Amino acid sequence: MKIYMKLTKAESGQWDAVKGAVIGKDSKMSDGEFAKIMMFRGLNGFMDDVNKAIDGMSEEEKAKVLEDAGVDPVAPEVVLEVPNLSELDESNTEPKG
Repeated sequence: MKIYMKLTKAESGQWDAVKGAVIGKDSKMSDGEFAKIMMFRGLNGFMDDVNKAIDGMSEEEKAKVLEDAGVDPVAPEVVLEVPNLSELDESNTEPKG
């Protein structure tokens, strides 16, 4: 799957500032790899919030919400694997775009 984002000049500058603050200005990590990590971290946070909300529901409410979402009610909570920045291969470079 490919996801494209068009950023304004100001947004591009903000993106570079955030990326530099998180991984260092001299990092060889591509914008695509950084965006993927940030997206999965955001999804992980979102899923944590969803799972906490579901934990606070009665069993009947949980069953209804999960049924409406098309999720098997006996399935464990959803967990996304987020790559660790320190484990990424710094030789993975892509052109900025």
